[in-house]
Amino acid sequence: MKKQRKRPIKYFGKQAQNRKIPNLRPKRIQLNSVENLAGFVLETAEPGQLAKILTRASLISDNPMFYTYIDQITGIFLKEVLVNSIFQFLVIIHKDLTADLYLNDFPVNILMMAKRNLKKWEIVTGNDIADIQKVSFDGIGIADTDKIIYCFKVGWKFGLFFDLNREVSLDIGALQLELGALYRYLSFQYVYDTLESKPQFDLLLKDGWFPFMEIIGAEFKEISDAYRNLPDPERKMQQVISKFDGKRIERITNKWWNKQIFLDKRTLIETGINSYLRNDAEGFIACIKTLLTEIEGIIRLNYFKETGKGKDITAHELIKYIVAKGTLKSGSDLSLFFPRAFFTYLKESIFSKFDLETGDPSLSRHTSSHGVAKPEDYTKSRALQMILILDQIYFYL
Repeated sequence: MKKQRKRPIKYFGKQAQNRKIPNLRPKRIQLNSVENLAGFVLETAEPGQLAKILTRASLISDNPMFYTYIDQITGIFLKEVLVNSIFQFLVIIHKDLTADLYLNDFPVNILMMAKRNLKKWEIVTGNDIADIQKVSFDGIGIADTDKIIYCFKVGWKFGLFFDLNREVSLDIGALQLELGALYRYLSFQYVYDTLESKPQFDLLLKDGWFPFMEIIGAEFKEISDAYRNLPDPERKMQQVISKFDGKRIERITNKWWNKQIFLDKRTLIETGINSYLRNDAEGFIACIKTLLTEIEGIIRLNYFKETGKGKDITAHELIKYIVAKGTLKSGSDLSLFFPRAFFTYLKESIFSKFDLETGDPSLSRHTSSHGVAKPEDYTKSRALQMILILDQIYFYL
């Protein structure tokens, strides 16, 4: 199987119905003379007084200030346009104060990491996206002397970005990354909201759940809704878990074997997977017992391979190591890899310490290996989580 890689996915507007997509040219409206915008004043100031000016921002339509900014932008650049018909627009202001305006049907490239192999022109869904990194514009030139305003719609919400400070050159690479971050946040806001809600995230952690890359999309939305709105989410969770049949598990695990460290442990890992697929209590116990140790083993062996350190390595050091790998791979703590939150998850749910005298020994790597975890904790839900943790680690490495 081919290695997973970041793939640029092109989103086109209505003109995508035209089969000659590679020759698509964005329609440009040229404005001969525009105001030399510097930004938005953040505080009231009298003549001669100093005032703070916001020159660069990235925000969504949940923010009340979005409407303050967009109304003024509309009054300058879109006053001759039927605003209700717009789902995206791009304004590029040049140093000679001419400007180019693009409306709706201009191609946008999104550099994403796919969870699976994708074929050319195949439709992509949210469930196929492992991460979003960059947004760029196909066939539209942007110079480092230009000022930028970009507004776009995802679902029923909008994102707005502007950079109006040209006392410093526009960093095109940083621009693409920031647009990617805004598009990612808006596309997966329900995941970010769950992580930012400590009570809800704590409930998920307690039951061993996390926004694993494999379930980001419709399934994590179902999980977060269940824990937010239902007094007892177990019934809903069983519906989610039932989607992970043999075919789904095979699709998840097939890619693992292209990494040598997974391939070296294939026999052991597949023993755990096959135990899960037995779909009975004994199988779930065997799956958890097997895969919990292999989770630590893969991290520990990879750590040893890279550092040469094999003695007296604590679980905390291993957690820090694998999270650092995820951060480096994704390039951001705010990526869909969620490395910072994964650190909390591994520390509190998987490698948590226990004390028989003072606490209830919930299932973890330590309680399982020391034989003090309760038999009733070896559930199908927990067994599936072991598979999803291994999949998360696969993407991190």
